[in-house]
Amino acid sequence: MTPHQDFRLLIGPEPFDPVDVAPGALAPGKKATIVQFTAALTEPDVTRLKSAYGLVLDRLIPNLAYLERLDDATVAKVRADFLVRTCTALDPALKLAPWIPATGTPLELIVTLFDDTDLAAARTSLTAAGARDVQVLDNREIGAHPVAQCTLDDRAALPLVAALDDVVWVAPEQATVDFNVEAAQTIQSGGVGVHGGTIWDRGLHGEGQVIDIIEQDGTIDLSHCFFADDPVNIPGPAHRKVLKLTSKAGTKVSEHCMFVAGIAAGDKLTDQGAHPHRGGAWAAKIVFRTRDTLLVNMLDDGMKAGATIHNTSWGVENQPLYDDTARDADDFSFRNEDHVVVGAGADFPANDNTPPGIAKNVLCVAATDAFPLERHLTEGVPGPTPPDRRRKPDIMAVGAGISSALPNSSPTPGPYCETGPPKVTQAAATSWAAPNVAAAAALVRQYFTEGFYPRGERLGNRPFFPTGALIRAVLLNSTVDVTASDLPSVSVKGYPTNAEGWGLIRLDRTLFFPGSPRKLFVNDMRHIAGLTLAQVQSRHVFVNSFVEQLKITLVWTDRPPAQQSYQHPSWNVLRLEVEDSQGTRYFGNDIDVPTGLSKPNGAGPLDLVNNVQMVIVDEPPVGSWKISVRGSAVFGTQGYALVVSGALT
Repeated sequence: MTPHQDFRLLIGPEPFDPVDVAPGALAPGKKATIVQFTAALTEPDVTRLKSAYGLVLDRLIPNLAYLERLDDATVAKVRADFLVRTCTALDPALKLAPWIPATGTPLELIVTLFDDTDLAAARTSLTAAGARDVQVLDNREIGAHPVAQCTLDDRAALPLVAALDDVVWVAPEQATVDFNVEAAQTIQSGGVGVHGGTIWDRGLHGEGQVIDIIEQDGTIDLSHCFFADDPVNIPGPAHRKVLKLTSKAGTKVSEHCMFVAGIAAGDKLTDQGAHPHRGGAWAAKIVFRTRDTLLVNMLDDGMKAGATIHNTSWGVENQPLYDDTARDADDFSFRNEDHVVVGAGADFPANDNTPPGIAKNVLCVAATDAFPLERHLTEGVPGPTPPDRRRKPDIMAVGAGISSALPNSSPTPGPYCETGPPKVTQAAATSWAAPNVAAAAALVRQYFTEGFYPRGERLGNRPFFPTGALIRAVLLNSTVDVTASDLPSVSVKGYPTNAEGWGLIRLDRTLFFPGSPRKLFVNDMRHIAGLTLAQVQSRHVFVNSFVEQLKITLVWTDRPPAQQSYQHPSWNVLRLEVEDSQGTRYFGNDIDVPTGLSKPNGAGPLDLVNNVQMVIVDEPPVGSWKISVRGSAVFGTQGYALVVSGALT
């Protein structure tokens, strides 16, 4: 029996059927219009609709609808198309973010505009509606949408701003908050000491990699030995550690900034690679920025300075919903496939995780204790995200018992090398776990770019430039279950759980080197070669022993939705389907939580919200395994990364 199609639009305070909306009066200009289709669009459908009517189809509204900017003549043509169910004007009230403060002025606003907006005219219109200090960012230059930042002194003018035809979305500027080398070794091997850094021992320290450190306030001190260069200590392409440093005038050196940057990539100028408190990717370079504009612009600036890994050890204060910051992270990640964004989850006892960590394509990080208690949750807030119930946090790293760079405690300025545990911020924090994940991501990227895959040995003539989805998939595939919690009333019983996500990184479980019992298979599909609607792509791997657990991870970088879809931001849906050598089938995320293993011949429902899926099998039967990825609900083409680790031939 064919399931009933739900045509309600899942936006606003209550879902509604757009067919029931009364048509608006005719207007001469273009206005925000919802176009709903009768079924999911195929790639030929998309091509025809864009060509015939000039549709953009870049703002999804579930179910089966898109937000466009159309004049009445075009609406009449579109409405007559055989694929179209209905067209209706967007109620301007649905352009207002529900988290705009209910009281108080002035309101500091971020107004998203349609891409075909005349920006000078929009500035004039916003001013006429009551806004002041209007500043326009033409983010079309970086592939994003134009926005206007402005101040509104009269709350009664909000409907006037929303009614402007150029306007897509109106949201408040929001405050952010910080989420306050044995840790690096622990997420490489699960141990510490001389042989704890198993990935370092293979010659992977972050060389050739750049990590973007975006902090909500403060800056780093270039006089510190972890960040200094000699004789010229000026950030730039020639600097041995800091390629670019951007901070607001008057910004002071911050312990939080120093500690985070040191965990990621700090190392002493002299005797490099020997300092006991060096960072996880101590040979990598960094780009440092104090938060001063929209996240999409900061990520783009970091990319232009050479970074591919981006760390955010902060979150939007008291915002559990998928807001513009989350969308910025997803938009940037989808358009720039080689990049990874890492976000700290909230610290206990906050109620929810917040953007940017809750974005679909961001690795949201919770913290474990230090070795030998590394499988204890020590900081983090359980998910899932409200109201769509995506799994956040995704992953864990050590966030306690860490020593890193500290500000100069001496009144005498000049070069210094002070390190240790935090003095004024929390000793355990997701803020410290996140840069450990960013460092691990840099090591994974180096593994591929220096030709270690597939033989496990450096082959400089075989570089492989991984997508961000592949880097995330390797990190997630490497995880192990966290078995205890130091937090009251927070349980990690079972696997995966809402508190730990997929668990603690252990890189040498997935990255293959000669002599490793576990081998690695990856399939990295970029968007251009990705899946279309209902398409299936299959691969085969051969399991040669039942001794090692077989772990299969699927990750994709999803499209950003329309801002009105903040309650249901997922767009493309893929499904991981696996068949073993004896015909037993497994499905992604159909896991028996008490055992942490996939259900044989399970019949679990399709996961419609998470863009990470796992199949985990203990004592896998020897023989050929078929691994398929199905485009269950795909707009355009959707790339993905597949990672398999185990006793493979």
